[in-house]
Amino acid sequence: MPARRKTPSKPKSQRPADAIVSRPFPPSPFDRLQARVERLPVPPWIFYFLAAFVLALLMHILRWLGGSLPPGSLEVNQLTGAVFPVYFFALTHYLNSFARRALANYKPLLDMGDSDYSSLEYTLATMPIRLGLLAILFGALLGAASFFSDPEGWGVQPSFDVLSRLALLIAALAVQSCAMYWIFQTVRQARAIDHIHRLTKAVSIFRRDPVYAFSSLTLRSALGLLLGVYAYLFLSVYLGLAALPTAIDAMAMGFGIALSIAIFVLPLYSMHRRLAAEKHRTLLDLDDRYIRLLGRFIREVDNEKHAELESTSRAIGALTAQRESVERISTWPWRPETLRSLVSTIALPLVLYLLSRLLGRLFGV
Repeated sequence: MPARRKTPSKPKSQRPADAIVSRPFPPSPFDRLQARVERLPVPPWIFYFLAAFVLALLMHILRWLGGSLPPGSLEVNQLTGAVFPVYFFALTHYLNSFARRALANYKPLLDMGDSDYSSLEYTLATMPIRLGLLAILFGALLGAASFFSDPEGWGVQPSFDVLSRLALLIAALAVQSCAMYWIFQTVRQARAIDHIHRLTKAVSIFRRDPVYAFSSLTLRSALGLLLGVYAYLFLSVYLGLAALPTAIDAMAMGFGIALSIAIFVLPLYSMHRRLAAEKHRTLLDLDDRYIRLLGRFIREVDNEKHAELESTSRAIGALTAQRESVERISTWPWRPETLRSLVSTIALPLVLYLLSRLLGRLFGV
């Protein structure tokens, strides 16, 4: 009777070492939710659209039940209170995804293995759980302070009952919590970008495409913040469709505009210094070569080696053109159109506002 063949037992599943390295800390609740959104069978924007709709419906139902709004009617203030929290959460999701692409474009400058790269990617696009909970708590406290210090600024009327006040309080808490979470994550990404730049062993002023990778991310972070701030100011101040910002909100939005410039420039400053140092070294090397060529040219003139003067003169001209070309290279790690996009976005609303005031005075509107 033939012996029964023993089937080898399956080895116990072990977590690979690189998986431990790639997840150096547990993710925040928002990051876990973003991971679930990415696994949905529909595009993320559909989920966020439905989330804004459900939140707006919830706050309107509270207002309808409280009697401060006729059943079935809508209020812009409640709609903005539902859209803005979802906007900042969706913006965080988008920037985290774009951060991974930016790091992939920068990867040719990194000298590290797959395990270290995976850990770096995880750190760049993920918020630690404790910091995430702190950001949400801090934002909720800021929203509560804004609401209770100036309820009228959030649209609360003296006749509102508890349910109507609760609907507006939910809006205040949601807006500030999601905005603060986005700010915390953006600051983290800025520090991570600076760290990645410092990890880079060698940079070249002639190989600029990988160096530009993170400027696209910081630009999107800055524009995302400016879009949220300007949209709310347009609805509240210019159109009068939303509640006017409270003093705390005005300070937060002013800080946000300044922050948009900082989150674009500061993460890239260390790379700027490295490129400036590399450019200076390259120019010094070209100067040394120019001095040697000039000395050879003078010796050829003194020794009447006229046959060699033409080739030396051409070499001096080529070296001079190369030095002028290096002088024109910018050491800021972004393309010129990238900076123009940010400056025009900051300035355009102010220009339109001043233009509208001027036309109003001219035509009495």
